[in-house]
Amino acid sequence: MRDTMPKQGSRMFVYNAEEKAFATASQTDCLVIAPEDMDCFNRMLEEAASLKQPAANYATLRAQTEDGGFANYYVGVICAAPGSDIIITLTEISGVCLNSQKIDSLTGLLNRNGLSAWVDEHEEIFTDIEDEKYMVVYFDVQRFKVVNEMYGLAEGDRLLKYIGEVVAEAAGEDGVGCHLDSDRFVIVVKRPPDKRDLFVETLLDEILDFDLPFEVSCNAGIYVTTKNFHSADTLVDRAIIAQSLVKGSYTKRFNYYTEELRKNLLTEQEIIGMMRAGLRDEQFAIYYQPQYDHATGMLVGAEALVRWQHPEKGLISPGLFIPVFEKNGFITQLDLYVFEKVCQFLRFCLDEGMVIVPISTNLTRHDFFYPNFIDTLEGIRKKYDIPPEFIRLEITESVALGNSQFINEAMERLHSYGYVVEMDDFGSGYSSLNILKDIDFDIIKLDMRFLENGQDETNRGGTILSSVVRMVNWLGVPVIAEGVETVSQANFLKSIGCNYIQGFLYSKPLPEDEYKQHISMTNVGVSIPQKKLLDTLDAGNFFANDSLEELIFNNFVGGAAIFDYRDGKLEIVRVNESYLAELGLELSEKDVMSQSLLDGFDDEGRESYLEMLERAIETGAEQECETWRTLTSADGREERLCVRSNVIMVGKSKDAYLFYARIRNITSEIDGIAVLPDLKME
Repeated sequence: MRDTMPKQGSRMFVYNAEEKAFATASQTDCLVIAPEDMDCFNRMLEEAASLKQPAANYATLRAQTEDGGFANYYVGVICAAPGSDIIITLTEISGVCLNSQKIDSLTGLLNRNGLSAWVDEHEEIFTDIEDEKYMVVYFDVQRFKVVNEMYGLAEGDRLLKYIGEVVAEAAGEDGVGCHLDSDRFVIVVKRPPDKRDLFVETLLDEILDFDLPFEVSCNAGIYVTTKNFHSADTLVDRAIIAQSLVKGSYTKRFNYYTEELRKNLLTEQEIIGMMRAGLRDEQFAIYYQPQYDHATGMLVGAEALVRWQHPEKGLISPGLFIPVFEKNGFITQLDLYVFEKVCQFLRFCLDEGMVIVPISTNLTRHDFFYPNFIDTLEGIRKKYDIPPEFIRLEITESVALGNSQFINEAMERLHSYGYVVEMDDFGSGYSSLNILKDIDFDIIKLDMRFLENGQDETNRGGTILSSVVRMVNWLGVPVIAEGVETVSQANFLKSIGCNYIQGFLYSKPLPEDEYKQHISMTNVGVSIPQKKLLDTLDAGNFFANDSLEELIFNNFVGGAAIFDYRDGKLEIVRVNESYLAELGLELSEKDVMSQSLLDGFDDEGRESYLEMLERAIETGAEQECETWRTLTSADGREERLCVRSNVIMVGKSKDAYLFYARIRNITSEIDGIAVLPDLKME
């Protein structure tokens, strides 16, 4: 760490308490405390060295200036951790910083008033276009309130002091650091264009190094000064505008201010100012885009889309107002509005005896965190007495990211009310396959960006799309492709097993009156079927390393096993990791395969399980039963479990049968198992 001497009179020194010496000899020469204040300064050093926890002390002392005189300084003595080097900061009170009201007492940096004074005094550095331009870097700490709540205010203050040290050092000789308030900081520093990104990256990385069992991260906004002088408030505001586009992002850490950003922000503010009146005055119109079975040409459904018809601005694009609504939380009010309008339309169709196909409406991740959102939805549906099979709910895959358990609970409630739930834009995110595994969606809507550069199986996108459709169809989940515009696209989709399409090929989104006319002149077919469990399986492919069945078996079906059944005996052939996890006894695959599947069953349980297998052989359909069994763990412990099994026969040879089985440990769901160990499940 180097001695720093910014233009506003700030300096920083490093002192080793154990050696009782500064980091460099030059620092000893630079730091000269007035004799009358030496006792106070030495006490501050001794206290910092002796404390068993992080601490910072500040005092107004006189120290020597560069010209040999003495001036008043705001002196900070900071120890970030017991036994570590002590940081000494000096900020001149005379000159720009006329009094301590311009110094932040916690960090020793300038406060907002101090920054304003410094900018005003150094107007020339911001208007000198011949020199390197200054950059104004604004940043704040993500989830700072969480730090205070989880670790206490003292830890929050320690974090802010640490950031203050980082900022003071980063400001260097030609810059200045400022603690605006709370967790918000500003640095004004001169850097050439090719050094700016590295400066900000280094700054943010140093903040990440803070020693707390909680990742401390920041996003920054950057404003590069021009020849036009602006006040400190304007400089900071423009940096804040730049940061607003990356705040909370984990993929982009900083952003630069542009005039386009400013214009977009003004547009956003204008939209926000108009949105409540738009909803109140019903300026939002619902359009319906039909969905067709390409194989039969039959109408099978429609998607409700919203358009904003402003009385003065005209038609406002959804691409413009939807992101704004999502950002400020208003999107939930809009989604409920659209849902109610769809219910009103369906009620009209039912009353008039019109042909009806299911209509899907869109939900966002914000909706699921809205208090009593699902109850509100259900209340609207009941108000208009709409059968739930006429309504489908579309959810983008981003809804489930990081919240699979919470979303699954919501999905269970929606399914209990009879709603069909679709995953929209499948394939657009990074976790599509995991989400498909974890969340019980009824219908998948494909992201047609797979075919942006072509629409046949010879291109990379087409190959991926074909594999995805095969996998989803194998799971028995219907697939809709939206954004279909050409016959060749539709024919390719049909060739890979995707018959349901939505797009301009058949129809653009239609206003309500036009949609009524459209369905009156269209053949209406059977609606898109809901998900079915494993209609047909290729048993041989369960043992092929590169097969789709193998992929599904290992990753997407939960606890699963393959076993051989002959002469009343069962032999386990394969189990996946989820199967072992469901049993929860730290068993290995070898442990499980070394015993018969029927080990641990009592007579009634064994009879019930074998009867299920015989029904599966006779009917060729999936069968289910619940049985109690006693299993032995790897360390010899015995545990009684209740397991729900779903089986289907996937292969046959003479007197041998190959079964595919899914299991779920439901022991915790059964009341009183500890008291009633012999409870029998039917």
